[in-house]
Amino acid sequence: MPPKRILVVDDEPNTVKSCARILEPEGFEVQGVTSGAEAIELCRRRDFDLILTDLKMPGVNGLGVLTALKEYNSDAAVVIFTAYGTKESAVEALRLGACEFLEKPLSAKTLIATVRHILERGDSAMVRGNLRILSLPSIIQINCTEHNQARLRLKHQGQEGSIFFKDGNVVHSVFGSQVGEETVYELLTWKAGDFELEMGVPPPEQTINASWPGLLLEGMRRLDETQAKTRNGLAESEQVGREALLAQPTPEQEVLEMTEKKRSEVLADILSDLLAASTDMEGAVVVSHDGLVIASNMPRGTDEARVGATTAALLGLSKRSTPTLGRGNFIQSLVQGENGNIVIISAGEQAVFVGLTVKDANLGMVFLEARDTAATIAAAL
Repeated sequence: MPPKRILVVDDEPNTVKSCARILEPEGFEVQGVTSGAEAIELCRRRDFDLILTDLKMPGVNGLGVLTALKEYNSDAAVVIFTAYGTKESAVEALRLGACEFLEKPLSAKTLIATVRHILERGDSAMVRGNLRILSLPSIIQINCTEHNQARLRLKHQGQEGSIFFKDGNVVHSVFGSQVGEETVYELLTWKAGDFELEMGVPPPEQTINASWPGLLLEGMRRLDETQAKTRNGLAESEQVGREALLAQPTPEQEVLEMTEKKRSEVLADILSDLLAASTDMEGAVVVSHDGLVIASNMPRGTDEARVGATTAALLGLSKRSTPTLGRGNFIQSLVQGENGNIVIISAGEQAVFVGLTVKDANLGMVFLEARDTAATIAAAL
């Protein structure tokens, strides 16, 4: 079976290269371009199984690419990813037929899982994304005005709910063991969480008779009422939110759940896991503030003592510079060289994380991976 063909469209060349480095070892054939116009022309000459396109680009943007592709291939699978797009742009992308929305920077694991899920699914009848990109009121409005028959699944912090659309209205909703209008009002409080919109799914029953504008207006009224109570000191919703946040696993809890090991072994495992998952990092080390190397996973031939001394010097300069220039306490720094980059990120009061990257690294992904790793290291220390 020939490999699946994927087109990556992004005006940042490093993003295109990074996606190729991630996806090609997984058996995909990847081609990349840096403009929307080039992508459209290429798609007219060659078939692709999946197109990944940035939303905000000069000239022809992601919406332009999506519109052009859908005009001559309504079944084209198009994923929109962006760190800048407005809610209005995302709404229009959903209306035009995007099958997935992803936030940049992406981790390698997220990108691979998304691509496999879409290609294995083999159809464009489902749309996935996060409520941070597309709000629930926007999703409800689009499906009702377009008279879609669909099921919307929502997941957030271990909770799950579903909303069914038919004949231009919300006709059924489920949240836990409850059904009906009250469940819609509860789901409208979610500002984050993953969603899956599956077209063509009929509702199992009708439990809602109110119009969709009426549902949204009542939901907004209740939200305003709750916020007013919070301002008056009756912070019931704030307490619920705090408890939900505390229920999420923190880096400290993740470390406590590890098997009993020496600290050095725990840190070595953290660095090993990072390098195994990253396509941009080729070396990682934990250094104390005085330059002592606590744990490392570096390319062969690297002088660890020199790494520690160099890190201490860079850290000292950074810690003096940020407050002197009115930028506050040091958090992270980046040193760029001809053959790659050095990333230094605070890992608590005792140490810093240092990462060495390849030459054409996607710095958005690098900082995302490095910050997550530094938080876990800080907990372990």
